[in-house]
Amino acid sequence: MRSEPIQIVLEGLRRRPVLEVTLACLAVLLLAQALIGALSLSALNRLVVDTTADRVEVIARRAAGNIENGLRLGKPLEQYFGLRDSLQDSVSGSRDLLGAAVLRADGQTLAVQGELPDGAVALAQALDAGATRDSRAARRASGALMSVSDGTVTLAVPLAGAGGNVAGAVVLSAAKDGEASRRLIVDNLQVLLAVTALVGLGLAAVFKYLVPLTSLAAGGRARFVVPLLALMLAQGVYAAYTISTFRSGWLEVTRNNVGLLAEGLQRDLNRVLGYGLTLDRLRGVDAPFSRLAATFPAVAQIELVDGEGRVLSRAGAKGALDVAGLPAARPRSDDLTLVLPLGATNPDPRAHGDLVLRLSDDVIAAGVRGRALDAVTVVAVALVAAIEMLLLLSLLMNRAFAARATLPDGSRIGPDDESEIGRIARPVMFGFLFAWALPLGFLPLYARSLPADGLDLPANLLLALPISVEMGCGLLTSLLAGSLTDRKGWQVPVLAGLAVSCAGMLACAAAGNLLMFSAARGLVGLGYGLTWMGLQGFIVTRSPAQYRGRNMTGVIAGLFAGHLSGAAVGAMLMEQTGFRAVFGVGAAMLALPLAGVLVLMRPYMDRGRRQAAQAVARTRARLSDTLRLLWTRDFGLLLLGSVIPFSIAQVGLLSFALPLYLEAEGVAASSIGRVLMIYGLCVIYVGPLMGRVVDRSRIKKSWIVLGGLVGSVGMLGLYFNSGLLAAAAAVLLLALASCFAGASQAPYMLALPDVQRYGAAGATSVMRAADKLGQMAGPLVVGAMFGAAGMGAGLAATGIIYLCATLLFLVFAPARSRDGAA
Repeated sequence: MRSEPIQIVLEGLRRRPVLEVTLACLAVLLLAQALIGALSLSALNRLVVDTTADRVEVIARRAAGNIENGLRLGKPLEQYFGLRDSLQDSVSGSRDLLGAAVLRADGQTLAVQGELPDGAVALAQALDAGATRDSRAARRASGALMSVSDGTVTLAVPLAGAGGNVAGAVVLSAAKDGEASRRLIVDNLQVLLAVTALVGLGLAAVFKYLVPLTSLAAGGRARFVVPLLALMLAQGVYAAYTISTFRSGWLEVTRNNVGLLAEGLQRDLNRVLGYGLTLDRLRGVDAPFSRLAATFPAVAQIELVDGEGRVLSRAGAKGALDVAGLPAARPRSDDLTLVLPLGATNPDPRAHGDLVLRLSDDVIAAGVRGRALDAVTVVAVALVAAIEMLLLLSLLMNRAFAARATLPDGSRIGPDDESEIGRIARPVMFGFLFAWALPLGFLPLYARSLPADGLDLPANLLLALPISVEMGCGLLTSLLAGSLTDRKGWQVPVLAGLAVSCAGMLACAAAGNLLMFSAARGLVGLGYGLTWMGLQGFIVTRSPAQYRGRNMTGVIAGLFAGHLSGAAVGAMLMEQTGFRAVFGVGAAMLALPLAGVLVLMRPYMDRGRRQAAQAVARTRARLSDTLRLLWTRDFGLLLLGSVIPFSIAQVGLLSFALPLYLEAEGVAASSIGRVLMIYGLCVIYVGPLMGRVVDRSRIKKSWIVLGGLVGSVGMLGLYFNSGLLAAAAAVLLLALASCFAGASQAPYMLALPDVQRYGAAGATSVMRAADKLGQMAGPLVVGAMFGAAGMGAGLAATGIIYLCATLLFLVFAPARSRDGAA
């Protein structure tokens, strides 16, 4: 935006710009609300599936417990007398249950009630093997295996035999709670439409009556701030409703599951009391109480209370609890207490009492927080995408008003401010990464589901093969893209990369085995390297030197924004349409960055060709020139002391070490994903601010060193502290290091005389190739450290390597280039 005052003369009617701005902002609001609505409804659908699975698992574990009581007496599972009757008794009265079965660990069916659940044999075998090639199956935190297909939830729990070995499995299938799902979806859609309509009307009124036309035409802040505030208001209100829905739904299901468990115990106690016994004569009830409390962590303790309110027996998951000194009071049901009557059929008043289940406040609160965080995560992802759409809208409106406006001398205003070149490439980078990241969340799962014909490799290497091939191919074309940018212009690698990536996505959808899929991901990697480096080449060749930091960080922010939102949308699509359809959608979505190139960046193509021709005459980089550049004190030390060690730390921590480290600390997978989001959000919103600060700094080396120090301290901190908060702090510090280094590395490098002689785009591609090299080495280095010193010490050792490399760069690399420009 131009800060100097200019006299604007608008063509056409005065009201037309207001109408255009209002309609454009309303369109962004509708798109953003549609995105958050789709993500929220997908999350709510998962909630319904999870709650159905919770209910089914309660029934399955009750059945498994009854069978295991017999196995403890030494009965082999295949010779268990009355197995079918025991199964039938355990599942009787359960709603929406389609079928139940007991199977041996090898998959042999021993008893069936109703229909044999689909996939029961594969799930039973997978429980014993500890893994499954069925891509639809997922292992729950409790150890059960679950698969979802066509509205049916199938769940398998293990049967523990002698010595704790898996003797078999209880497999149940149930229909997903369709009525609850429809009710949730309808209610949320109604709230979403109402909120969107009210905020949209308010937005139109603000633009019509409160925002001056001159402010809109002159590129005032209102053009961005007003729709942003409207967007945040709409999404905030809808998010609050969604969080409330998640909370109430989870709490209701938890109470229902506890009640379902308790009904079996209530029925057993009533059967005993029906023989004429009274509550005060019951002995040994602590043992079943403890088993039930251990089965479901939400149960804090279970009490047996007589008709006068005296507690006769009390137990928790760890055994019997003391009842001495407890006051006599009739219990009442509330959110954390369930009261079930006992002895209704016994005429003796001493047999009347209550079975009281008290829920754990900590477990319930943790579950509610988890559901609230799920909803907040959805809001964060949607808001990231919405802000990118607003930035694109602001850019288009700036160009539209500039096309209508004239200066006092009659000349036209140019389409873009050179200090904002990064804003032109950012939407293209966002669109490209959005399409590319759609399948990232399930690549290992999809690879596991494909036959590994002709590949005799360990299982872990087979799962990593497609990603490794993709990264290796990206490394090759990132080197090629720099040369193409210098010789042909930035548009050649960008357009070629989009075409190759599209072909790769289609090949992924058609792949029939793991080898073909790996080759298809390699094709995607080739296109990724070309487009990724071509867009950076656009910044390098088009941006003035004093603005390169902010422009580069703006493009990197678009990259991470597309990565975050694309992966979230891809996971949603996969649940609804399956794996292969997501690759097809990704191929189609690549039309968006193509349109961005042809619409937003077309004015710079001819200039790019002219400068490319000059670059060809100036330099023709050969292998010897590249080697000479790598051996220079300034460029070589930049790679060795900053680029490569940062990439090792970044990928080694985020992609490899952090999931393993937090899993060992007992952190849930959803929390691991939220910790990883810290990095992306910091780079998206702090990175551009740091770019502006670095651009105003004369010496860029200081920021590179600061980034290295901050990032290494974050990894060293994991040696002294552990847990979720320590990991989040390490990720945050590494993200800040990325902001410092990302804003300063390119300006520092491009000011070096050797780089200017070699070619700016070519040198940038060499630097990014070194970045990819560090990313490939990161998991290997950190994995080796894990094996040698353990997780905490291994991460600390990686931090020491990063710190030593930073100090090497600090001591030996020149602070300024020989011409004083760095």
